[in-house]
Amino acid sequence: MSTYDPRTPTQRPLSHVEFGPGLGDELDRRLIGDVRGKRVLDLGCGGGHTGVGLAMRGARVVATDPDPGQLFAARALATNNDIRVEFHEANPAELAFIRADQIDLVVSVWSLSLSDDLDRVLRQVHRVLRAGGHLVLSLPHPATLCADPVDPSRTVTSWRTSDPIGERYVHTAEDVVTALSRTNFAVDMLLERHAGGPMPASLVVRARKLGI
Repeated sequence: MSTYDPRTPTQRPLSHVEFGPGLGDELDRRLIGDVRGKRVLDLGCGGGHTGVGLAMRGARVVATDPDPGQLFAARALATNNDIRVEFHEANPAELAFIRADQIDLVVSVWSLSLSDDLDRVLRQVHRVLRAGGHLVLSLPHPATLCADPVDPSRTVTSWRTSDPIGERYVHTAEDVVTALSRTNFAVDMLLERHAGGPMPASLVVRARKLGI
C-alpha cells in the first residue's frame, strides 16, 4: 500500500490541488481551473493544505473533517496565512449545516476512502451542490491499496473485500461510477494515474450534478 497520506499536517498551503502522489498542477488545471468567487467544499480537509490553497486562489471555502486534531492543524494553517476558511468538525455525510444548492464545487482528496458508504456521502454532496456543480474526488487506487507493501507488483488482498485495509476502504472504479449514477451524477472524467510504480496509485473522478 502507498505511504502517501494527504492528511498529514503541513506548514504550507498548496498552490494546486494534489490529487495523489506524484500528481502536479496539470490535473488541477484540467479538473478545477479558476475558482475565484466560487463556493467550494473541501470534504475531509485533513491538515487544510488543499482548502487553504483554494481560498488563497480566491474561493470561498467550507472545509470539513471528523478529526479534531486535523482541524486544529488546518485552522492554524489558515491563521498563519491570514486566510479565512469556514471549518466544521463533521463526517463526510454530515452536511446538514450547509443549505441545499449552495456549493459550486466539492473537492475530496483520498478522504472518501475512509468511508464505507459512498452512496450516503454522495447523496449529501448532491444536495448541497448547485445544479450543474461538480464533484472532483480522488481515491487510492485499489490495485495499490491491495498490493504487498514490500513488492508492489504483487496483490495480497482482493479488492472485492468489504473490510478496510488499515483505515481505508477499497472503492473500485466500478463502485465509484455506480454510486455516482445512483445519486444522480454524470461522470465527466475518470483517470487512473501512476506514481512511478508498476500499478496506478490514484483513481481520480470528476462528476457533474444532474437535476435540481
